[in-house]
Amino acid sequence: MAFKEQILASFIGTLFGFIFAVVLFLTTNYFQQKLASRVFKKHLKREFKYDIKLLQNWIEDIEKILRKIAIKDKQIYQYIKYSDLGRYFMDESFKLGLIYNSFSDDQIFNLNKLVTHCSLSSEQYVNNKIAEWKNCPIIVEDKLQKELLKYFEYQKDQLSKFKIFLEDLLKIK
Repeated sequence: MAFKEQILASFIGTLFGFIFAVVLFLTTNYFQQKLASRVFKKHLKREFKYDIKLLQNWIEDIEKILRKIAIKDKQIYQYIKYSDLGRYFMDESFKLGLIYNSFSDDQIFNLNKLVTHCSLSSEQYVNNKIAEWKNCPIIVEDKLQKELLKYFEYQKDQLSKFKIFLEDLLKIK
């Protein structure tokens, strides 16, 4: 074999080796992403199920609060802990783009509304309203009662809508 043929053979072998390595890398990367996507979707569904249970518990707590306020009972022991909402896989799915690939714009908008509604600041606001009722002087009790009944009905309505929304998401995906 002549020198030129050896160089050509080495070049062709190296080229095929390089192409094979690139194809192997891309194929491996593709399957790793598919697997990661599947695992994240599984965990996201599990997080949604957890959030649905939390929403149901909060709805029940708010119903108890509404009953207490309606009869002017100031002994309310519920604490609405919105910060318990599971959002780790939701946040990670946003970062990885899985949310954008899996849900419509309206669904993404509603997920954002849910996360915003169930924030630490909302938790503090809701629980401050409860404390406000507990410490309310009798003089302004009627006015505050009407205000809080509306406010907690709104909270209950929002949480119910979010619960239905997450249940619908679980059915679709």
